[in-house]
Amino acid sequence: MNRVEWDLHAAKFESLVCDIVTDETNGQMPRFVAAACRSRKNLELVDLGCGVGSFVKRFGHRFERITGIDFAPRIVARAKKRCAEMTNAKWMAMDVCKSADVLGTVADLSVCLNVITSPREAKRDALWATLAAVTKPSAHALVVVPSMESQLMVNKLGASADKIKAGGLVSRDGVWQKFYEREELISTVSEKGFEITRIARVYYPWSVDGLRKPRGSKQLPWDWGFLAQRAA
Repeated sequence: MNRVEWDLHAAKFESLVCDIVTDETNGQMPRFVAAACRSRKNLELVDLGCGVGSFVKRFGHRFERITGIDFAPRIVARAKKRCAEMTNAKWMAMDVCKSADVLGTVADLSVCLNVITSPREAKRDALWATLAAVTKPSAHALVVVPSMESQLMVNKLGASADKIKAGGLVSRDGVWQKFYEREELISTVSEKGFEITRIARVYYPWSVDGLRKPRGSKQLPWDWGFLAQRAA
């Protein structure tokens, strides 16, 4: 999705986009944040692909300095307005992949929630490289990505007929996105200079994907969420 298309989501972001911070049902995000911030002070947060600022609004009080970045100006404007009480936050409308050149290696916690999903491997590599570049050595990154195992479950139950092709690509609403299997994700993160310290399913309601819960099913769809520590 290009900048103009993403900007069009600004007014109705919450109803059009899966915002995992507010949509999750099993309380994993607070657990990730608590683990990243344990016994540490004066922390700096960088939110890569901040959307309308949901993570900053919910968890920003734990950080001394905050930077939120998204490539769509209207989205960033909404984030700034929603998080007006966070006077220690700065907001930047720019290409996430260029943010490391501007910020440097500053984050005690870098956050990247359902952003590394491009169908183009080169674009994904650039996003992973940016995540590493802004994260201090031995500091943490909190990442959420779509789960291929969840997508296969959804298809098997007949709740979706989304097309899947080689490379973990799924066509959702006519847009191809990268989905990750658990072991593939662990391997990818290791290659990018991080070690996963916590990984979990982050569940969300069927309705978030515009799906009707299959009759009799007790399962929910999920994303993979993980906390990773950058190599020293």
